[in-house]
Amino acid sequence: MVPAKKSLGYYIALLLTLASPCVTILSAQNIYPPDTWEKRDTWQNVPEIMKFMGIKKGDVIADIGSHQGYMTLKFSKETGPAGKVYAVDVNHSHLKVLDKLLRESEITNVETIRGEYDDPKLPENSLDHAFIMDTYHEMDDYLKILKHIKQALKPGGKLVIIEPIGEERRTWNRKSQEGKHEIAIRYVLDDLEKAGYRIIQQRDPFIERGQHKKDALWALVAIPYPLSTQ
Repeated sequence: MVPAKKSLGYYIALLLTLASPCVTILSAQNIYPPDTWEKRDTWQNVPEIMKFMGIKKGDVIADIGSHQGYMTLKFSKETGPAGKVYAVDVNHSHLKVLDKLLRESEITNVETIRGEYDDPKLPENSLDHAFIMDTYHEMDDYLKILKHIKQALKPGGKLVIIEPIGEERRTWNRKSQEGKHEIAIRYVLDDLEKAGYRIIQQRDPFIERGQHKKDALWALVAIPYPLSTQ
């Protein structure tokens, strides 16, 4: 049998696939564009997230893996004009959308940062809160990222991680969970211990999303160990 002749488009697509690097993701794709935010409000339970984080007026927050700014804009309102929000993403097109929203809404307390795959590019000793939601499971270089976040936190600053996991997948290995775009809390607890963080609060489950996503979000708050005890 003579093999089917491949089109030029096939070979171009193959070359592009082979040329694509396997890299850490801070925010690879946007599954929550602005036209879905109103619906997302019905299940995301943002007030509970704000309560869990304990944000105050004037706080400085980094939204790491911000996508097009769903949580960024909510943090901007929560922290107020005296505060600041850094919206970090590796995807330039996401940040362009967010920058446009910021201009149109005349929001001045948000700064967008195009991070690198292993470095969110945050200023040192600047943050009251570093926030990662539904993004940690995409990070390959998570220990490097956690190190950079530690340097960016003020004394007393906190790292908040919120991630999804399906109940039936809790016992799966890490790679299999990440293939489903989720991760169990136990893997992240191990990462944080290796990176020199101490857990001060955790809730699992935190927000049930069964009706909408068929999973639940867990949440934790971590702070760096003092240098003298690491």
